[in-house]
Amino acid sequence: MSRTKLLVLAAAPALALGLASPALAVNATDHPRVVTAESPVRSIGANQTEIVTVTCPRGTFALSGGWSVSSASIDVTGNRAAGDRRWQIRFQNEANQSGRVQAFARCAF
Repeated sequence: MSRTKLLVLAAAPALALGLASPALAVNATDHPRVVTAESPVRSIGANQTEIVTVTCPRGTFALSGGWSVSSASIDVTGNRAAGDRRWQIRFQNEANQSGRVQAFARCAF
């Protein structure tokens, strides 16, 4: 019986941390202190590389990034922070035709 109590007591701080920490939230998109910034949709030429940078709103910082592509022939060859408020995605179009790309940044207050 004391073993069960120890496990419950040991789990209580972890539960409290999970409730208080947006980084540990199950769905951070529902957190009011996290917003998504997005680039305009941009064209990428055939067999070209395109770097797209997204800037988070003032008073926020970039946590992570994501992307959307119009073709499976467009690869992401870079995905990184480019300063406190910016996130940068590098796209490589392997196709013989142009495509469209868009970058996103998750920004926290």
